[in-house]
Amino acid sequence: MAKRRVRVVGGRTVDRMARRGVGRVRQSLLVAVAIACVGGMVWLDRRPVKLDPGIVEVSGLVPQLRSSALASTWFCPGVVGNDESIGGSLVISNSAETPVGGTITRFFVDGASRTQRFAVPARATLEVNALDGVASPFVSTLVESQGAPVAVEQRTAHRAGDALASCASSPAATWILADGFTGADSIENVVVTNPSLDSAILDVAFVTAAGERTPQSLKGVVIPPESVRVFDMASLDARNEAIVAVTVRASVGRVVVGRSQHYLGRGRLGYTMSLASSVVNDRWYFADGDKSPTVVEEFAIYNPMSFDQLLTFIVASDDGTAIDPVVVTATAKRVTKFSPSGLSALPEGRYSVIVAATSAAGEASGTSSADATDRVGVVIERIATRTQGKSTATAVLLGSPRAAKAWIAPAGVAIGVGDSLRVFNPGALAATFRVTYLGPAGDVPVTGFEEVSLAPGASTSVQLGAETAGAAVSVIANEPIVVHRRTSRGLKQPINGVAPLILVETDSR
Repeated sequence: MAKRRVRVVGGRTVDRMARRGVGRVRQSLLVAVAIACVGGMVWLDRRPVKLDPGIVEVSGLVPQLRSSALASTWFCPGVVGNDESIGGSLVISNSAETPVGGTITRFFVDGASRTQRFAVPARATLEVNALDGVASPFVSTLVESQGAPVAVEQRTAHRAGDALASCASSPAATWILADGFTGADSIENVVVTNPSLDSAILDVAFVTAAGERTPQSLKGVVIPPESVRVFDMASLDARNEAIVAVTVRASVGRVVVGRSQHYLGRGRLGYTMSLASSVVNDRWYFADGDKSPTVVEEFAIYNPMSFDQLLTFIVASDDGTAIDPVVVTATAKRVTKFSPSGLSALPEGRYSVIVAATSAAGEASGTSSADATDRVGVVIERIATRTQGKSTATAVLLGSPRAAKAWIAPAGVAIGVGDSLRVFNPGALAATFRVTYLGPAGDVPVTGFEEVSLAPGASTSVQLGAETAGAAVSVIANEPIVVHRRTSRGLKQPINGVAPLILVETDSR
């Protein structure tokens, strides 16, 4: 069935915005049992997290689409805008039965913002040039719809491989990047956008293998209204570092933060652009693990708290068979690296992971103080470097801080590969899910995936064909699940990238 896809490359502009492991255990991964052993169920008895002063609350927003809303707002992290070999686009998906209009506002490092109107036909996808002929080190965007919500993602077309980034559904006061890399003179730019009509004031801190650094020059940094500020980490005394975690905290205003990363060697190659995390959480979910001789994987765990934390990794094969839980200590104010592929008990193949931050490390020995009670939370990203023939590419994926019953991929997925989608059921109940793509008459079921059962703790791969090319893809389940996807890195890059999907909030949760 043909799909409607519209491309826009220009539009009217105005000067201002209209508004601003040991041993193998054969078991089904019943999370209610596994997590209970280490400090509480995933879905029940979630403890409130009391955080150090200035640390973002666990309830901070994650990118999400509210299907019943009458409008939506998306803040996209930015595209390189001063290199003719690099381009970018905004992918806007409208699942409604009527056309949806709105505005796109572009922000620059220097210069006034510019606003362009857009309209997306009913049940269609619109692709808009993110740069629209402007030149700036980075161009970030605000997409606002009226009348119905739309789902938005940002794509960067880079000579080292295309990258797909989530857009934030809200600015925030604090943003955290657990992984960062400047080894072999790799380029890491932290891109901060202030979409407000008022100035923002922020502090930037970063962590390397030597510890946390809070340079005086990065305290009280003023970001003018409706503008972008770029922090080149190598120039900020973080050159040739294998670990560069970053925290951006606004004392005045709210901002949006992304990471533009060009890997040039020392085990990493390729390009990534991703949205930072505005959430510090005690649960993180990963559906896309892969133990293979051609894949090097590790998890970067950033603990922004002032005390060590105990993390329990629950690692399971696709059938829900879990190895013994592995406990990792996340050192305070440091990045801890962990690689499940190094566990002899884990067989080769695909696997999923639940990470539970269960306690301050001192609690295990009975030495915890009242100051540390109920204050656990970390940020975790997974780094995977794949080799295929003579090609090598690195991809970084922020874990999902929660599961949900509905997910959408506005920019689609990689087609013709066995793991176009990875679906994980982290709960204690069996789940049933279906996969659809957006066609001219509405959502079209994908043949073979109209109703798929997934046991507790189990994962599965979904292969999508040419019929879904260029279409928004949705995954809907009767129980909360976690979904990740493969994405194309361009015609010249045989190794696919990875990306999260957008969580969809519905009336019937």
